[in-house]
Amino acid sequence: MLKSLRMFVKSVCFNLISALFLIAALSGAGLSQDRTATYAPDQVIVRLEHVVSLKDAQLLLDGSLFEVREALVPALDVFLVRLSEKLTVPDAIRLLKGWPGVRWVQADHYLSLRTTTPDDPLFSSLWSLEQASDADVDAAAAWDISTGGTDPGGNDIVVAVVDNGCKISHADLQPNLWVNEDEIPGNSIDDDGNGYVDDINGWDAYANDGSIPEPANHHGTHVTGIVGARGNNTLQVCGVNWNVKLMIVAGSSSTTSIVARAYNYVLTQKTRWLSSGGFIGANVVAANSSFGKNATWCTADSFPIWNDLYDAMGAAGILSACATANAAWDVDVNGDIPTSCTSPYIISVTNTTSSDLKNSGSAWGETYIDLGAPGSYIVSTINTGTGTLSGTSMATPHVSGTVALMHAAASPGFYRYYLNHPDSAALLLKQIILDGVDPLSGFDTLTVSGGRLNLNDAVQTVHGYIAPEPFLVYDTDSIEDQTSGDGDGYWEAGEVGRLFLTVLNFGADVQNVTAELSTSDPYAVITDSLGSFGNIPANGSGVNSADPFEIAMSPMVPLFYSIPVSLTLTADGSYSVTRHFSVILGRLSTYWSDSVETGENGWTHANVEDGFGDQWHLTTETSSSPTQAWKCGDSGAGNYQNRLDAALISPALVIQPHTWLAFSHRLDAEDSGSDSAFDGGVIEIAAVDSPYAEVIPDGGYDDTFQTTRNGLYFGPLPGRRCFSGYHGWMTCRADLSDYAGQTVHLRFRFGSDSVRTFKGWYVDDIRLMEAIPLRASIDAIDDAIIQVVGDDIQIAWTPFDYHVDYFVVYRNSDPDFTPTSFDSIGWTSDTTYVDTGVVLDQARSFYLVKAFVR
Repeated sequence: MLKSLRMFVKSVCFNLISALFLIAALSGAGLSQDRTATYAPDQVIVRLEHVVSLKDAQLLLDGSLFEVREALVPALDVFLVRLSEKLTVPDAIRLLKGWPGVRWVQADHYLSLRTTTPDDPLFSSLWSLEQASDADVDAAAAWDISTGGTDPGGNDIVVAVVDNGCKISHADLQPNLWVNEDEIPGNSIDDDGNGYVDDINGWDAYANDGSIPEPANHHGTHVTGIVGARGNNTLQVCGVNWNVKLMIVAGSSSTTSIVARAYNYVLTQKTRWLSSGGFIGANVVAANSSFGKNATWCTADSFPIWNDLYDAMGAAGILSACATANAAWDVDVNGDIPTSCTSPYIISVTNTTSSDLKNSGSAWGETYIDLGAPGSYIVSTINTGTGTLSGTSMATPHVSGTVALMHAAASPGFYRYYLNHPDSAALLLKQIILDGVDPLSGFDTLTVSGGRLNLNDAVQTVHGYIAPEPFLVYDTDSIEDQTSGDGDGYWEAGEVGRLFLTVLNFGADVQNVTAELSTSDPYAVITDSLGSFGNIPANGSGVNSADPFEIAMSPMVPLFYSIPVSLTLTADGSYSVTRHFSVILGRLSTYWSDSVETGENGWTHANVEDGFGDQWHLTTETSSSPTQAWKCGDSGAGNYQNRLDAALISPALVIQPHTWLAFSHRLDAEDSGSDSAFDGGVIEIAAVDSPYAEVIPDGGYDDTFQTTRNGLYFGPLPGRRCFSGYHGWMTCRADLSDYAGQTVHLRFRFGSDSVRTFKGWYVDDIRLMEAIPLRASIDAIDDAIIQVVGDDIQIAWTPFDYHVDYFVVYRNSDPDFTPTSFDSIGWTSDTTYVDTGVVLDQARSFYLVKAFVR
């Protein structure tokens, strides 16, 4: 290859002299570079026609004009080429376009981070979100990641604005209002049983009813708009979140009991959301509190309720953004409620100006005030349209809005961490916000963080976040039966097989992962229970390829049997978790299959019940083998829709005797975390002109669809057994022998309820296989010799003159017993067997030996 390449290089060198004349004509002497260009002025990117090394690429080009600096993409023969001072970029492109051996050439264009801005007509007035002097929170850059709405699980993100009310009919707020869909407006009934009557958009703690008052001073309306006025809707202004659910809770003044009543409503909704798996209540992630009591200590004996309220909400994953006093004093000296409270779930906020200074009329505190945020001359929604207000009340909703936007932009790792640990995940968000501030001069003695809120930094950090602890799950398994078996790739009766597992890590890097395999199944003996997976990085996987498990299968194991096993994974840092799955045995002959590689092949799909959707489609996103599978879910990178009842239906199939259905599937669907499911899949079968019936997979389903969620359920399959939760690609089998001789349709049916979604159900490599049964070659061996040796019984018999796979030994106290699996005491491939410790029992025993072949 190198020799032919050098011959090619020699062949093009004859063009160099004419090329030099061309350069002189194009460039002349002493041409200056265009520094206003949109590309690097001294280099270009070139792709060559042939596979070459960096050295040979330089030989191909004229060294006096071009210097090949780097192989940018070696697989594509793409190189970065530096230009001599004689050449401008346009001249080089014109020259190299005709150069032998060059496929294409382009300028090395400058790129910049894109920023997303809305079309709201007053956006240019929203200096706190984006302005030239950069005293803003860098919202436009953050909006490149997310503009708000839902978290990675598809759950609505809710901010509770605890204030003096809101103009809920405001055109820029109404689309983002939280709506309690389980409550019927105006019927004076607590329809959802949450203890609050007609709480449609929130609660009025003053009147203790579901009406939301309109604040006479516009305060609550203004604050609400900063958190989440609808963005990019060609109306007025936008909030920190273009899309978010705004829960309005009136109750920010008057008495402490009213504030407690307001916070209790917020806490009740979040607690119900957590306990129901997101079906009822509200996913409140932040509460905004732009109110308080000046010069008062939260830790004083007469104010113990405040810390308790914030701690209780924090335990449910709610961060409370709290405004400090609009007063020129040190909170560390004078106190303040709530910003002198010591609850870690508070983020206390002071007011900064468009010049990045602390507003002279705002309090500070090196110990108690966490950070500054823009709060001076802020344009936002008011009852009559838009208006400008100033104060720590305006600074604080920038922070509560940031918490909400962080949830929308969160990585899958953070999302899973928050679902499992809402309290510690909330504290993590607070720390990310404080660590990511823009440092301001003098603020190191005015605030804890030493700076002003930077929305973009907070969003970027949580977007790439990896959970602080490992999260290991079983993904797939494979077996090898060469050591003590027939090597056909199936585990069968009497074989010893090696088990290889793949483990995924959705959390932080984990070191020295080991595992112990166990089972209580009588048909399996684990002869090597320990395996090692090494170090598994975040979002990575590990396989015990160098340290497989070994399992010996009893010769008496039933045909095509599923053995349940437990896998206990441990790692450095005291990490330990136990996962469960099954090992399938049996040998089958495939008589129909569809690898899903050549299109639909007669499969159809549709919704089953009216009012529900269908999202089955072919995908190359992931597959069992090799490139394509069926998927019920989003056709892009999103999650499946709510309210699906989607069926993937097979072509007509004729079922042979002893038929098993086998298929590979991967699942990511919402379950309750125990043994019940909200979303999931089932298998069904129907003979021609007959209704569909349930197919029970070998080993059973792992979940059961909920029948109610606190009295309500909006999924299509209540009470049905199903697959749910998460698992990687694995094989499932089901016995279809009852349909032998019939023409049937199979269908894979996926259902989802009305809240929270994940990736969906993937199905691949669908097969119908006929089982090859075991059979006994003779009824019994009649020449066995039995003798007592110490406390043991030794049994021996004459070898056969034809092949026998193994012998099974039975024992019973009845001399005329008919052997069953309950009488089996062991098996051997030899012609001897020792029954240990029997003489100690002092009981009469009778033995029978049977020979088996496959």
